Amino acid sequence: MEHGQRLMKRVAIGAAGVAGLAFVFLFQRTDVLALISQAQLSPEMHFSINRLARIFLNDIFMLLVLYALFADTRILKLALWVQVIDLLVLLPLYLVVKLSLEGDSEISSPFLSQFHRLIVNPTLMILIIPAVYYQRLARKDRQHP
Repeated sequence: MEHGQRLMKRVAIGAAGVAGLAFVFLFQRTDVLALISQAQLSPEMHFSINRLARIFLNDIFMLLVLYALFADTRILKLALWVQVIDLLVLLPLYLVVKLSLEGDSEISSPFLSQFHRLIVNPTLMILIIPAVYYQRLARKDRQHP
C-alpha cells in the first residue's frame, strides 16, 4: 500500500475513533443495560454495568485514535495495559467507593467526580498522547546534540 493510502486509512480510523468518542459523550446518560437486556438487577449492578460499558467503548475508540496517530504496536500494547489496569483495578475501586458512599446517583462529591472523570472518561488513554510525543522529542534531542 502506498504512503497516501496508508495515510488516508489512518485518517479514516482516527475519524471513526473521534466520532465514537463523541457518540459515547453525547449518549452518556443512555441506559445501555436497558437497551440490551430486560434483566431486573439491583440499582448498584445496573449502575456498574452501565459504567463498564461506557469505559469499554471509550477505551476502544481511544485505541483507534492512538493507532491513527502513531500506527505503532508498542504504543497500542501500552494503551491496552492502561485499559486493563483501568478495568481491573481503578474501576472496581471507584465502584466500591462510589456505591458505598453515595449510592448509584449520578451526582458525585468533588473528589469522586474527578475520580469518575479519570476512570470513566478516556483520560488515562488521552494522557498517552503527550507522553509519546514527549518521549519522541526527547529521543530526537539525544540523537542530535
